Amino acid sequence: MTTLSRKFFVSATTALAAVALVACSPPHEKDSGLKVATATGVSLPSKNASATSTVDVDEDAPGYIDCVAAPTQQPSEISLNCAMDIDQLTEISWSSWDAESATGTGTRVVTTADGQETETEDVEVELSFPTESSQGLVFTQVTVDGQVLFL
Repeated sequence: MTTLSRKFFVSATTALAAVALVACSPPHEKDSGLKVATATGVSLPSKNASATSTVDVDEDAPGYIDCVAAPTQQPSEISLNCAMDIDQLTEISWSSWDAESATGTGTRVVTTADGQETETEDVEVELSFPTESSQGLVFTQVTVDGQVLFL
């Protein structure tokens, strides 16, 4: 990863965190009798809700958190750039999913600055490094065609 890419990633992450913090705590907030329905009243999707299941998976196997979503197993799509949504894997077909890693193939869709999309089919994807999170065990590393991506 180049220094410029790292600086951009750090800057984008910092800006995103600042926007989220400001949005969560507006200045001069006044309590109101009007209540807005929030996600606390919505149940989480099942572990395979967004997936096209291609292999049997143990219910206790790690999931994957795509950006800020709830963990799922065998997602059919993964965003590789959560800040700008310009790089993603689609149509993922999983060949294995176990306690240590998950492997599959999919199509990588990259959107350029001028809005043009390029698609690369049959890219290899691997999820690895399961880590305990507040939402359970999840994979924390994504590798595409042998290259580790820092999300």
